[in-house]
Amino acid sequence: MDNTALFTALSVAREENISLLFEAGAQPEADFLAFRAKNENRLHSLYIHPQLTALQNYGPWLLDVDDTEQLQSDMNTLPGSVAVIVSTLNRPFLAIQLSRACTIVQPEGATALVRFYANHVITVLAACADYGWHACLFDGITQWWLPEGTQWQPLHIPPSQAETADNPIIRLDETTWQQIADNPLVKSVLSEWRKMASSHAFPACTQRRMVIRALDKAKSFGLDAPADRQLYALCYLNGGKKILESKTVRALLPGVVTGKESLANVLSRASEC
Repeated sequence: MDNTALFTALSVAREENISLLFEAGAQPEADFLAFRAKNENRLHSLYIHPQLTALQNYGPWLLDVDDTEQLQSDMNTLPGSVAVIVSTLNRPFLAIQLSRACTIVQPEGATALVRFYANHVITVLAACADYGWHACLFDGITQWWLPEGTQWQPLHIPPSQAETADNPIIRLDETTWQQIADNPLVKSVLSEWRKMASSHAFPACTQRRMVIRALDKAKSFGLDAPADRQLYALCYLNGGKKILESKTVRALLPGVVTGKESLANVLSRASEC
């Protein structure tokens, strides 16, 4: 991934600190524990709440970075990097500040555990400058970079507009919540694909985009039934693109669309050809 713009922008002032935000669950637990043992003094978990500490080995962590050379080394060796953050805060205080975003109160009042740092979520949260919690979440942060496509991109964080910023709890209205909530089909395909080895080469944010594209591709062929779209998407994501684009499948897909054929049978017949 191209990080030219990122490293060009990281000429930070003395009072600013660089942190790498990553997901521990992007690597085998044994590998993370070994990394944690070697870098204990540089690490700060965002799962600070007592109900989340049991999940720390799979959740988000901040890693202290001294300079761009160290950042490059960490990014080359550490899977699951989801953000580079520059702030005027001490890293432990930044971790506490960001930890509050790990849970979001939904419109009906239920609290959800959220990957707030995922591209499609943090871009929505950053735009909510009129909310009182906005300053509590972004105060002291001068740069936030996200992996997007083939390069790192800066996150636009507008100045907070709320008159008061005394409540760090993130509460969203229905419209805003729907912007960050995945539909059940995306969640289902993503969950199943992450069990397959073919997903492990991609960061979590990229996995989600690939799932959405695969489901959209299935829909473009007229597959409306959730089960058919899920099967098509999983086949596509797991290396079955040639089968899906074969003459056999293309000839039989209209029968699937009309309900005369099952997609599972079509794929089985195509794989035998």
